[in-house]
Order: sequence, then C-alpha cells, then structure tokens
Amino acid sequence: MTTTEPEAIDAPVFDGDPFSMEALADPIGFDGRVRELGPVVYIEKYDYYAVTQWDEIQKSLRDWRRVSSSDRPFYEPNPYRPTVLVLEDPPSHTKNKAAAMAVLSGENLAKFEEYFAAEAKRLVTEILANGPVELDAFHDLSVKYVLKVFPDMLGLPEEGRDLLLKFGDGVFNVFGPDTEFQRQKLAGAAPAQDWVERNTYREVQKEGTVGWQLYELADAGKLPEEDARQVLKSIFGAGFDTTTASIASMIRALADHPAEWAKLKANPELVDNTWEESIRYYPASRFGGRWAKDDLVVGGTKIPAGSKMLMMWLGSGRDHRKYDNPDTYLVDRDLTGGHLSFGFGIHTCAGNLVARLEARTLLKELVKQVDTIELTGEPRQAMNYQAFGHEYVPVRLTPKA
Repeated sequence: MTTTEPEAIDAPVFDGDPFSMEALADPIGFDGRVRELGPVVYIEKYDYYAVTQWDEIQKSLRDWRRVSSSDRPFYEPNPYRPTVLVLEDPPSHTKNKAAAMAVLSGENLAKFEEYFAAEAKRLVTEILANGPVELDAFHDLSVKYVLKVFPDMLGLPEEGRDLLLKFGDGVFNVFGPDTEFQRQKLAGAAPAQDWVERNTYREVQKEGTVGWQLYELADAGKLPEEDARQVLKSIFGAGFDTTTASIASMIRALADHPAEWAKLKANPELVDNTWEESIRYYPASRFGGRWAKDDLVVGGTKIPAGSKMLMMWLGSGRDHRKYDNPDTYLVDRDLTGGHLSFGFGIHTCAGNLVARLEARTLLKELVKQVDTIELTGEPRQAMNYQAFGHEYVPVRLTPKA
C-alpha cells in the first residue's frame, strides 16, 4: 500500500493589522491568535506571509538558500537599518558574521565575564545598601547595568550613552508600515542616530576595544573597512534595546512567580535555565524577515516565489505544539529543544553570547543578594513594531539577612 503526500494548500488569509495599536499593546495574544490559524498565514493588508509555528519557522530557517535574508517586508532604505549581518546571505554574511563573532566571543567574552560580574556585584550591593528598596527594574537596574558594561566594552564615551536606547528604539521600529507612530519613533531617535554614526568611525575607537578590533580585522583584509563600521553599527543597534528590555522582562516574570524565584534561590544552578526560560516566555524580538527565492511549501502551505515573509519569534515561544503548558513560566523547564528567541541557523543573533552573559551574570548576583522580588505596581510593556519588552517594572527588592 502506498501513501501520498497531501496536496499543498493556499495559506489562510488574515485581514487584520499586526501593526495596529491594538496588536502592539498585546502582541503575545495577537500573534498567538494568528498562529492558531495555521503554520503559514497570509497577511492581506501588507502582502506578506507570516510563518507562525515553531517547527515550520525552524525548518524555514534551515533552508537559507531558498528562504533568503536579503529582502523582507518593509525593506526600505533607512539610516537606522544596518546594511550587514541581518540583511545578508552567504558569502558576505559568512565573512561579516565571522568578524562579529571574533570580537564577541573567545578571549573577549572571558574578559567581559570578569568585568560584568564585578559591575553586577557593585550595582546590586549599592542598590541594597540601605535595606529593602523600591525601584524600576527597567531603568534602575537593567538599563543602569547594561548602559555601563556594554558601552565600556565598546569603548564609548560616557556622555550620550543614554541615546543608545533611543537608537535601539529607532532600529526596531524601522521594519513596519509608515504610520504616525513610526514617524514619531524615528524622529525621537534622530539625535541618537547622529551620535551612533559619529562613534562608529575608525578615528574614535580606543585601542583594544571591540570597534578597534573590527578595524584591525579590516586592516588584515578580513573585511572591507565600511563593513567593519556597519558590523559595529549592527552591534550598537542590537546590543541595548532588546537586552535591557529582556532583563527587565525576566525580573517581571520572577516577581510574578514567587514560587519560581524560591525554586531558583534554592537551586542557583538553575540561573542559566532561568534566563533561557525567560527569553522563551518573553522573547526580545517579535519577528524576523525573509523572502522566498523559489516556490515553497511550508507546513503543507504554499508560499509563491518572490513573497515577503516574517518569522514570528514571539508567537513561537508560546506554541503548544513545541512546549507543554507554554503560558506557564518554569525556571526548571526542560529546554533541551531550545527556543527561537535569538533566531536559528546561520542568522542566529551574533550578540547572543554577550546578551546571555550580561543577563546571567546580573541574575547570579540577584540570587546571591536578594531574598524577595515583589511587584509594587503594574508593569508597562514598551510599544514597538519589532522589539518586545517592558519599559517599566516597579518592584521591591528585599535583601537576604
């Protein structure tokens, strides 16, 4: 007896607006509802295909020769959009990613770890010096920490560092429709964009820093000088907004789930898994873009050649086909199969090792020094086309006796 593959079907059509204020206010709920329409959904308003379910996203990302990164929905030239890494395919992507990994891993990462740990200890000790304290875990903890350690790593001047958050906000609002919301976001980020441009040129890089090392690679013929500047700009764009927001989201998740915080305190070896569960539960990026170079069948659904595509990271983190009880936060969840919150395959986020190191190092220090984390008000999610996170997380930290 022979069996035949079922015939591929056309994608279900969704006539709503994933970039409406309603959707941006509740992207987890909105993207979850779209996910349940099918593994691939045609977004009629903007003429693109959303790949919504975990398995089909991963399979698509493996197929980088046909599912290309060089184009995507809302792909218009913009000064906030770096021209390398995210929007490249091999061979140029291979060369530029190798350069990024060379300066964000290995010996550099070991140096970062020692410095990050010292700064995390200093900051948490300072915060808890006078006993229980109420603060905003986004601005007073996550931002204060990340805007110290990461710019130091890059050799950036002290003055103007706060602009990096505005720059990240601009970067992650580029990929979406031209609306008054987007125009306001980009206008607010304009001074930051100017600051970043000035600080990515060769002449301002301090010896030994990440930027200096990238230009050294250019001098060694491993990448063109302009690509070195664009790789550095990509690091600027991806290294602040999502990291600060995701650390704050992690603290919000722990405050919302005191039993999980108690479990973590009793088993500090769960720190790494806690971070991975947090970034699954609250991914820092809502989606990534691709385009179909050939006719495709994804999850039994047809995607015509030339179609623009979005890979829906945020929805994939709550896909019940992949995770048991996906809306439940568990610091000891079995994450053997991983998550897609940093992407997958050749386009896995180049800065993921640094982001993981920053978050885990700060969390280790909190586990050492903090007894309880309690919400004192209603957290506020940031409104953003592509990034996801919390911009306000009011908590009370009580130190250990």
